[in-house]
Amino acid sequence: MRGTVPTVSLAAVRDDLANALEETLTLARQLAQDAKNTDVPVADLVAQATMLGRLDQRREELIGQLRRTASAGLRASRPGPPIREVVLAALDELGWPQNARFLEEYLWARHQLQLGSRAFASLRRDELRAWRRAPGARSAYVVPALNRDGTANPRWLTSSAWPLPRRVVATAQTERLFDLQKILSLDVRGSRGPLGTLLERSVTRILEIEPPPVSASAPVTRAWRTRVRSHATALIATIRPADDADRELIAAGLAALPDQDRVWGRSG
Repeated sequence: MRGTVPTVSLAAVRDDLANALEETLTLARQLAQDAKNTDVPVADLVAQATMLGRLDQRREELIGQLRRTASAGLRASRPGPPIREVVLAALDELGWPQNARFLEEYLWARHQLQLGSRAFASLRRDELRAWRRAPGARSAYVVPALNRDGTANPRWLTSSAWPLPRRVVATAQTERLFDLQKILSLDVRGSRGPLGTLLERSVTRILEIEPPPVSASAPVTRAWRTRVRSHATALIATIRPADDADRELIAAGLAALPDQDRVWGRSG
């Protein structure tokens, strides 16, 4: 019986989403008609647009609820490895430090696993407690990146199993490098599914390049992906040499820190 509860909840959320979308479509069509009608006052158009904005917000709330419900149902029906192992595997797949927001989107797109900011904060606390109980007992921990002075940079998540230079944030250029690497890590093939959508959002944010229109054909989409990967690769090539050398030098200085400080960051 336990496995049927998420299914019922999921159906209810889908119904709510369908109703919200239908209401949005109705209002959007009316607004489009009224916008062409010069007899409709501008104030009425603004009021309708405001209502449409509220419906958009409601849609986003329902999408979030849908993701959480679907993720819970999937975990209940197909128990997998602990969350920490899933996050460590995702970090290894991506290969570079990641901010929690991107990891949240990646885990959903790739595994339909929904982890919010609270879940990541809880995971970091659990990892630190596990270390304090038995330092180094695990092969890897989800840990923060390190600033050039050895203090923790919790904005970026890393694996303690990675070489120290890969865990260092030397400058703003390092963070730019981490962002650009996201684009290369999302080697999307085929349709514009969840990973393809994540790639397009990432490219829009990082490179300020708009994705192909929704109606774009598969060849047009593939050509766009090839262009943005080439562009990201070229930008990385301008950053990597100096940034790699900088991070290597910083890591050499941090290597003498005590184990706990080297893993978790020293006190400021």
